[in-house]
Amino acid sequence: MSPFSFFKRKDKEIPKVDNKISKRSNDTYDLDKKITINLALEKIEEEEKDIIKNNLNKLRKICEETKQSFEVINSIADKIELEKTTKTVEEEVEKLIPLINNTRSIVVKSLRRESANVLEIPETYEDLVKFKETVDSSIKRFGEVTRSHSAVINNFLKKHANNLRSELKKITEKYKEIDKYYKKIVDEKKIIDECKINLLEIINKRNEIDSNINAINSISQSIKKKEDDNRLKKKEIKQLQESHSYNKGLKYLNEIDQLEKRKEELIQNILDIVNQLSKAAHKYSYGSSKETKEIINNIIKDPIKITENKEILPYIEFLNNLKKATSNNKIVLKDSSKVIQHCDKLIEILPKFKDESTEIISKIHTLKEQNRDSPLETIIKIEKDIEENKKSIEAENLRMDEIKSQKFQEEERLKNIVNKSEEQLFNIFKERYEIALE
Repeated sequence: MSPFSFFKRKDKEIPKVDNKISKRSNDTYDLDKKITINLALEKIEEEEKDIIKNNLNKLRKICEETKQSFEVINSIADKIELEKTTKTVEEEVEKLIPLINNTRSIVVKSLRRESANVLEIPETYEDLVKFKETVDSSIKRFGEVTRSHSAVINNFLKKHANNLRSELKKITEKYKEIDKYYKKIVDEKKIIDECKINLLEIINKRNEIDSNINAINSISQSIKKKEDDNRLKKKEIKQLQESHSYNKGLKYLNEIDQLEKRKEELIQNILDIVNQLSKAAHKYSYGSSKETKEIINNIIKDPIKITENKEILPYIEFLNNLKKATSNNKIVLKDSSKVIQHCDKLIEILPKFKDESTEIISKIHTLKEQNRDSPLETIIKIEKDIEENKKSIEAENLRMDEIKSQKFQEEERLKNIVNKSEEQLFNIFKERYEIALE
């Protein structure tokens, strides 16, 4: 239905326009022609230009006729303006003359404004979009003014109404043809744009896969380097173990181990006793000197520090004072008798503990000095390096497995995109192409 409601005639059917933008031959083509991504992009760019160019050529006459109708409407507006209603009309409408002339001015102004729109014959797709939007907007505004003032136009502008109706109808019909061609171009462009996106995605996927391959190769080289390094280190260990000094060093190491065990045993014996004195010692420490608190801390928490002092006397004095304070009830305890017994026991064994521990520490130091140049220390360091390499290799293998999984997934996606792109290329060119990825 026409948007221009002041017209009394019915619109005629607009002839249908052939939907095919470009007819292509259905001849048989060579199958699976190799084509690179860049060449495919170039070909579809050219195809898009051809589609737009061919359709714009078909639209040129329609657009020129549309532009001509706008010029005719502008001329009609000039004529309407010149023919103002005078007092020669019938008396019953004489009082409407000011309203009629005012409406005439409004119609003239509206027709001029819309018909004065610059309509450049489209040379590009963007030009066509602009041309179409301008015509569409003008049709709507032409419709608004003719509907709003239909009574005046039909009764007092009859001389020009038919011409105006004819040109507006032409514009409407031409717009429908323009819109059909525009939609065809949009549909073709959509297919081409989707193909472009997929072709560019193929490039991205290929780059991602190449990046994965490079990462896998880099990790493989790193793993191989560490494995080779471990093999060399194991040979070095074997050579060191075959040396005379290795057995000697092993003997020293066993002696040090035995001495360390004995030292820990002595410390544990002291701790077993002092654990029974911790509560009493804690109460005794209230208000005591800094030196006394340090003595208490060494006995209760770190007995081996007793060996660092030249004299054992300060520790014996503390234990005697603790024993005395417990006996005199200066420190109130439920099991004071047991505390006194433990104090006596410590007073007895503490000097022996100091002497034996000091001797053990001295022997350990001597053995370590004698063993300084032993292959054992070197072997221990090499074994530590081997273990670090093994941990690193394990972590790198896990990382490589993850990247291989990602690569596989990307390759599957790439296959799907390539298949889809090849089908799109066939739909565009009606010719089979095999996309070359290398």
